[in-house]
Formats: sequence, structure tokens, C-alpha cells
Amino acid sequence: MNKNTYRFILVLLAILLFLTVSLGINFSSSRNTLPELPDVIESLSPMPRAQVPQQTILEIDLPIGYEIELFIDDYRISSNEIEHIEGTGVYRWKPGPGKSFESWTPGEHIIKIYWDTSVGLPDIGEFVWVFSTY
Repeated sequence: MNKNTYRFILVLLAILLFLTVSLGINFSSSRNTLPELPDVIESLSPMPRAQVPQQTILEIDLPIGYEIELFIDDYRISSNEIEHIEGTGVYRWKPGPGKSFESWTPGEHIIKIYWDTSVGLPDIGEFVWVFSTY
């Protein structure tokens, strides 16, 4: 083989290395991005597309003065079952005896919340996300 063949092989390997690194970066960054939450939602647990154990607690943090309606797998959860910490605006629900669900079943769960302000001007909205339990 002559010098030009070696140069051609080295350039080809350099291009292949560059493509591999750039595709790896693009693939990993697009998989780790979370959907953007509405401004009203300060935090969620579990986050969208998360995989969590069956003992997990659903927690939604909204500003003080908001009320929610909660639907899990298209089933409306009674407001009596939802724990609301008024001083923080946090809503919590977990399955258990005497509740709408006794436990999280393994697999995907679709959570839908509707919110509105309890005082002042209305601020109506909704958000839907999915997470999985194992």
C-alpha cells in the first residue's frame, strides 16, 4: 500500500469517529429531556416517563390558592382521598385500603389533573402525563 491509501484510511476513520460521537451525543440528549411543565406546576412526583416502585406517592405542587381534580387511568379520585397541605399548595395521593385503588398495578398509569384558582381570577388548566410502576 502507498501513502495515499494510508491517508485515505485515516481520514475515513476520523470521519467515522466524528459521526459516532455526534450521533451518541444527539441520541443521549434527546432521550434525557423531560417535557416542559406548565408554569402553574411547581413540581411533580413521579415525573413523566419515570419508572417507580408500586409504593410510590403521587405528589403535585401548585401555588397556594389552587385546587385540583385528579384522574388516574381515567378514574376520578375523590377529593376526600387527596391530602392537601394548604400552607404549601402540595397535593398528595397514594393507593391504599378504602381508597379508589388499593395499590398501583405494574405497568403504565395515565395521570390527568385539572386546576383552577379557589380565589381571585380564574386560571384554568390541565396537564396529562404517564409513568410506569414495577
